[in-house]
Amino acid sequence: MQLGVDVEKNEKNPFYNRFHGDAVAVSMSGTIGFVGLMIPHLLRLILGPDHRLLLPASVLFGASFLVAADTIARTVMAPVELPVGVVTALCGAPYFIYLLRRRAV
Repeated sequence: MQLGVDVEKNEKNPFYNRFHGDAVAVSMSGTIGFVGLMIPHLLRLILGPDHRLLLPASVLFGASFLVAADTIARTVMAPVELPVGVVTALCGAPYFIYLLRRRAV
């Protein structure tokens, strides 16, 4: 009988855990929730690791990004509206791939 997580098994493949954690977060919150993964990483590259600055900046920039994405989704193909998730995915997916490739060894 085991209690807890098999550490040796999980340390062997950290990318597996990262991919599945992100997939669960996006599947639970939808594609707009992808902004919650992308914005803090982007701002950490710009502002540095200080959480006192990073947290409020992530909130403000994430909200501004969603307002801009919503505006783009409503006006690009007017009078038909695109889902906001399409715009956020077009912005977020290339950046997320960049982050994964940058940290790959």
